[in-house]
Amino acid sequence: MIITSKHFLDPVLPEPLPSSITAAADRISERSQLLSSRLAVVTAKRLSGLLCVTNAYYSNLIEGHFADVQLMPMDPADLAVRHMRAQQKLEHEISLLPAHSFSEIFAPELITQVHRELFAGGPEVAAPGRLRADTNEQVQVGQHIAPSAALTLSLLQHLQNQYGRIQEPRRRFIAVLANHHRLALIHPFLDGNGRAARMLTHLQLAYLGLRPETWSLCRGLAYKREDYYRHLALADRPREGDYDGRGQLSRRHFFGFIEFLLDVCESQIQYILEAIEPSRLSKRVSAAIAAPQYQHAGIQASSGQVLTDLFEQGSMPLETFTHLLGLGEKAKEEAHRLTEFGFINRLPGASTVEIALPIHFAEMIFPQLHARSI
Repeated sequence: MIITSKHFLDPVLPEPLPSSITAAADRISERSQLLSSRLAVVTAKRLSGLLCVTNAYYSNLIEGHFADVQLMPMDPADLAVRHMRAQQKLEHEISLLPAHSFSEIFAPELITQVHRELFAGGPEVAAPGRLRADTNEQVQVGQHIAPSAALTLSLLQHLQNQYGRIQEPRRRFIAVLANHHRLALIHPFLDGNGRAARMLTHLQLAYLGLRPETWSLCRGLAYKREDYYRHLALADRPREGDYDGRGQLSRRHFFGFIEFLLDVCESQIQYILEAIEPSRLSKRVSAAIAAPQYQHAGIQASSGQVLTDLFEQGSMPLETFTHLLGLGEKAKEEAHRLTEFGFINRLPGASTVEIALPIHFAEMIFPQLHARSI
C-alpha cells in the first residue's frame, strides 16, 4: 500500500511516553554533560576531528561502502571524505542557529542541504538535494513501499510542523530520534537516504547540546547494523490491535525503535567515557608509545605519561612539556620527534603544545575505534 496522506505518520510522537524512554533520555543528557566536563577544550576539538572520520567511515560502512581510514584524508573525491567535509560545514551552520530555532532543524530545506552536501560532485546519486516528486519516482526497499513521491515535501513539512512545536528539552531529544524513523519511512530521495538521515540526526543532536561530535552515533549503529535495520522495519508496521496506539502505525514498535537509538547513544557515550578514564588511558598511551615503529624512531617510552597528561589538559606551555619529559637537553629532540609523528601540535614560534590525535595513534588508545568489518 502506498501512503497518500501526511496524517498516516500521526502521531509523530505518541503520548504518553514510556518511563523507560524518558529515563534513558535523562540519563543520556547527564552522561553527555559528564563527558563534556571531562574533556579539555583542545582535547574535545581534536576528538571531534577524529570522530568526524569515524562517522564518515561507519555511515558508509553501514551501506556496504568500505574505506581505509588511513587513506581517507588523502582522496578529496572519496565519498567518505565528502562526508567529513559536509559534517564540518553543517556543524558550523547549525552552531549559528539561535536557541529559539528548534523547528528549523526539521525543515525540508535542511535535509535537502544535507543530501546535497553529502553527494554533490560524486557519482553516487543523480540529483543531490532533489526530493522525490514525480510519479515515476516511486521506491520500494525490501518490503517497504515509500509514500507517494508527490507527497514527499508535504510529509516533511508535516514533521517539521509537529516536531517543531515541542518545547520540553527531554521531548525534543526524543523527537529527534523519532524523526530518524519517520524520515527513513518517507524515503525523501531516490538514493542516499540512510547517510542523509544519520547526518541530520547528528546535526540535530548537536543543536540540542548533546555534543555528538565527542561520541559517534554512526559507530554504534554500525556495530548493531542488523538490529538497526530490523527496528526500522518493525516501526514501519501497521498498528497491531487496539492496545497498539491510535494511529495507523504500530506505537509499540515505534517506541522500540526509539529505545534502540537511546541504547546506542548511551553505549557510545559510555565507550568514550571509559576510554578516557585516566588509569585506562595512561596504560593504552604507554602501550602505544612502546610500539616498535615508534621505538625504532627513537621515541622514549617514558613520553607516554606526559602525553597522557597533555591529553587530559589539552595544552600546556612548551617549557612545562619538555620539563615533564625529564630528558634534560634531549627533551627538545623528543618533542620534535613527537611532533613529527603527529602526537602533538606546535605552531611555529608558539610557546605552547597541544595534544593531537592522528588516526594511527587514536586507534591504539580507543579500542576497536574503526572495526574492519561489522
